[in-house]
Amino acid sequence: MRKFFPFAVLVLGAVVSTVNAQQPAPSAPGAAAPQAAPFTAANKASAVELLAQRLSAKYVFADGGDKMAAEVRGHLRKGDYDKVGTRAEFAELLTAHLHAAVPDRHLLVRFMPQGAMPDRPRPKLTEAPPPEMLKRMKEVGKYWNFAFEKVERLPGNVMYVKVDSFFGADLAKPVVTAAMNFAASGDAMIIDLRENGSGDPRTVAYMASYLLGDKKVHLSDIVFRADKETDAFWSDPSVPGAHFGPSKPVYVLTSDKTFSAAEDFTYNLQALKRVIVVGDTSKGGAHPAAPFRIDPYMVAIIPAGRTVNPITKGNWEGTGVKPDVAIAADKALTKAHALALQALLPQVNDPEDRPILQQKLEELQAALK
Repeated sequence: MRKFFPFAVLVLGAVVSTVNAQQPAPSAPGAAAPQAAPFTAANKASAVELLAQRLSAKYVFADGGDKMAAEVRGHLRKGDYDKVGTRAEFAELLTAHLHAAVPDRHLLVRFMPQGAMPDRPRPKLTEAPPPEMLKRMKEVGKYWNFAFEKVERLPGNVMYVKVDSFFGADLAKPVVTAAMNFAASGDAMIIDLRENGSGDPRTVAYMASYLLGDKKVHLSDIVFRADKETDAFWSDPSVPGAHFGPSKPVYVLTSDKTFSAAEDFTYNLQALKRVIVVGDTSKGGAHPAAPFRIDPYMVAIIPAGRTVNPITKGNWEGTGVKPDVAIAADKALTKAHALALQALLPQVNDPEDRPILQQKLEELQAALK
């Protein structure tokens, strides 16, 4: 079952968490329930105008922001929103109209039943979340083991690491270290990102550091148009504990659900020729997003930056990360394990181990037919 982690807004590098957006101060006694609150033509016009202004000011590409702003203003003028009765329906329709103008997968309008928090400035990379947000993130993270679902040794000394989100670096680093230290003694590694759809680019860089060498590697940049700033992400050779290192084979599993920060991890290491990507083409979202309030009960999630890889000078927006070995996602683990055993068997000289691993390889290959 795919899990939704409420600490992050869909995204690689979100500036405000969904938890923060969904937990405003309690309403005053006797206040109308959110869905029952008046929703008039004036409310709709105000929301559309705020949305249009935010898009023009904040969207990663100025021309795209202006195009979407014109789209929703045009629909308002034509009366296309007149018959919409609820904010939830309005949010869905606005999202459809935005995607018709610019098909950005990080972009949406969301109804917030408990109320939308005011906008906050984008935090710096070294800035910790507010205390209440950090407390909630820690509670969620501990319950889900900071999104590390499984770390396991497979036959052939192949280490399997399943990560369902790149949880915030302020909290996730000890768990990343524990998982990667366990996996360090493997002869090959499989990293399963098939259900990973969000996260923190700092955690991406931290985990990638265990797969690289003793020199810093420039992994990616995130360029923010409105702020005229760029955040750079590098590997850190000093990450604690044992390292898997830069030479042993690593396979990354992807699906059409692999998104955002998971794509960041995959794309950057693929560009470095450090990993072999196995599975389906990923979902295709490379624009970090942030929530902007457009109504007391609605936020627009607007991509405010773009990821740039220093090798390709581009990213995976709209195209997804293309696998090196294309195969249905439900067979990707079997395929990657078979590839790992094929790579490792020539090095196995033990007369007892070799036939066992050869038999395992044949079983995996038979399962792929």
